[in-house]
Amino acid sequence: MRPFAKLQYCAAFLFLILIAKNSFAIPAFKQNKSSGIASVLKADQVDADRNENVLIAKGNAELRNDNNVIFADRMTYSKDKKIIRAIGNVKMKNFEIGNLLSSEAEVKDDFSSAKFLNSEIVFQDGSYLKSPEIDRETATSTTLYNSTFSLCPDEDIAADNSLAGKGFDMAVISSTRNNINKAENMMRMKHCIFKIYSLPVFYSPYMKIPLPSKERHSGFLPPSYAKNSNFGLSLKVPYYVNIAPNMDLLVTPQIGLDSNQVLVSNEFRHLTTYGRYNLKIDVANNELKKTAINASALSASSASLLDESNKKYRWATSGKGLFDFTKNTGLDFEVNTISDPNYLRDYRYYYVAYTESKVNLDYIKGRDYYSIKSIRFQELQNKAYANEAAFVLPSVSTYNETKKPMFFKEKYALTTNFTSVNPSEGMQYRRATIVPEVKVPFNVKGNLFEVDAKAQGDLYWIENNFKTTARSNNYDALQTNYKPEVSATWKLPLMKKAKLNTLIFEPMVTIVSSSYKKPSRNVANEDSNSSELTVSNLFISDRIYGYDRNEAGERASYGFKSSLFNSLGEFGLTIGQSYRIKAPSQDVVISGFADNNKSNLVGQALYKAGKNFSIFYTFQLNESSYRNDINQVIVNLAFDYITLSTDYILLKKSTQNPLKKEQMTIGANVKLGNKWSAKFSTSEDLVLDRTLLRSLLLSRDGTCTVFGISITETNPSALVKAQRSISFNIVFKNL
Repeated sequence: MRPFAKLQYCAAFLFLILIAKNSFAIPAFKQNKSSGIASVLKADQVDADRNENVLIAKGNAELRNDNNVIFADRMTYSKDKKIIRAIGNVKMKNFEIGNLLSSEAEVKDDFSSAKFLNSEIVFQDGSYLKSPEIDRETATSTTLYNSTFSLCPDEDIAADNSLAGKGFDMAVISSTRNNINKAENMMRMKHCIFKIYSLPVFYSPYMKIPLPSKERHSGFLPPSYAKNSNFGLSLKVPYYVNIAPNMDLLVTPQIGLDSNQVLVSNEFRHLTTYGRYNLKIDVANNELKKTAINASALSASSASLLDESNKKYRWATSGKGLFDFTKNTGLDFEVNTISDPNYLRDYRYYYVAYTESKVNLDYIKGRDYYSIKSIRFQELQNKAYANEAAFVLPSVSTYNETKKPMFFKEKYALTTNFTSVNPSEGMQYRRATIVPEVKVPFNVKGNLFEVDAKAQGDLYWIENNFKTTARSNNYDALQTNYKPEVSATWKLPLMKKAKLNTLIFEPMVTIVSSSYKKPSRNVANEDSNSSELTVSNLFISDRIYGYDRNEAGERASYGFKSSLFNSLGEFGLTIGQSYRIKAPSQDVVISGFADNNKSNLVGQALYKAGKNFSIFYTFQLNESSYRNDINQVIVNLAFDYITLSTDYILLKKSTQNPLKKEQMTIGANVKLGNKWSAKFSTSEDLVLDRTLLRSLLLSRDGTCTVFGISITETNPSALVKAQRSISFNIVFKNL
């Protein structure tokens, strides 16, 4: 052979050797169709023994088949046995939602079954399973023998799987047999021993635990203990039911350990195509310890508080929902109803005069608005009026505004409302209201003006259905009312910028004239309440919410808003006053006015230093002496490790406030390192020297556990002794 030809043959031989050192495709053998093998093997060196039908890969061996990947120092593949054998630093990715580390493994070529020796399965959160022998029976079922489950999530192990088993485990579960069902995402263990720091705590012949993942599973949640004035010592054992991916139920029995009291809370949640809602139903067997009540402190209207319910079962229902059917159409609802007036006092440790349930369907497009609403009230304070509680069905409201002016820059608007109130006993009320309105805004050399004129017309239908109580009104069965209003507003926004400061100053004046045809004593009132003058409503034309009553007469409001921005933050001051030129008497009032129809000076001063500090001071200065009769100070301080908040209210005794009121609420949230945190809050009545509420929560969010202890005391009324509650809970993650 010529030298040149020999050189060509040598070059071709070296080229083939270089290719063989990079990779080798298993399908190069005659493939068994039943195995479905389509794997690719890569390694530093790949050799083949065609006589034994064996493929040998050495150095950084890697085998891929669909989503399965195995790494090892050395691999062999036997075509006859259809077995891949991996030796040394074996690693299989995405094995049962984690990675598998092993010293040696035998895997069927289609990955349908496998055996692993001296292995660890490391989950994505850093918890892991350790077993001397793992048998992967099918693609979805794997059995571990004499395994140990270290259930504590660990960020370091999640980042570096080789650290599994190198440290000291806080909480583990040892079992003789552990079957992992990937389809169900569950582990089923037999003859289990739960250990904390290697100390056996309890034994269970069988245990079922979900695989560590973000998926939800039905099962018991960690229990907790609580102690309070009514229940005594009690145990809560919640059970979670995963009904569907968008639906679940939490059932929480609370069992009195030193009494026969049982309270079962059921909370249902449902996420739908258009929104979400939740419903909660509590049922109790009414075996509470009786609460002491100071009868001498009771008013006549509160006498029902003396009545302890004799019902065998007591209950409460609550819920909320919010839906968006289209871009413009939505529905929301809220449910609140209880079995008896004292349920909240006995089981939730607070009082309300009534409960309110409502549902609202609305359509909003631009500035146009349409709404249908129903409201149900439940009277709790006075049993004599329980049957006269309002039930609104329906209340229909509309608001429409023109898009373009017809002549100048004016806008035309039309508001309508129909409301029907149908209590089971008492006055049956129906009212139809229509309010045409025209708004004319204009600008004169930076002065912003707006003139507004509207007229409200009401038509009432009144029926009386008093059965057990005497009729309490003399209203006409059919009547009308007419209330015109004209208002004018002036604003002058001014801004001055300097190198380091920006000042905004805006003086404002509003003048309003309105009247109504009939005296208020002749017209039913089902939707209007008394109001209070504040910086929020100082410049609006009508400070009484509702249609049955309106702020009538002639009045003017004047004041200014100002802000200063610089390197220190934002400084703000708003202050103003209202003066009533003429004010007919009504059965609703706007507090904050003196006898001479001049209001107090109402205002708010604020300072904000970025996100770390803010203080708001809201006040009313007496119109004659400029004494600060009404004060509220809200302070917020937030840093990385501490958040403080304070709310202080002081109402001094005056002609407008016959009783002095002073109350302070303080809250704090402190991070005590990376894992511990403490929350504290207290609310004090400084006039009566009485604690209304105080609570302390100490919690630790550790690598393995969440621990918490809370102490709460509530004393919302002088009628009932303080309610004290102590709760303790500890949660083992992944358990």
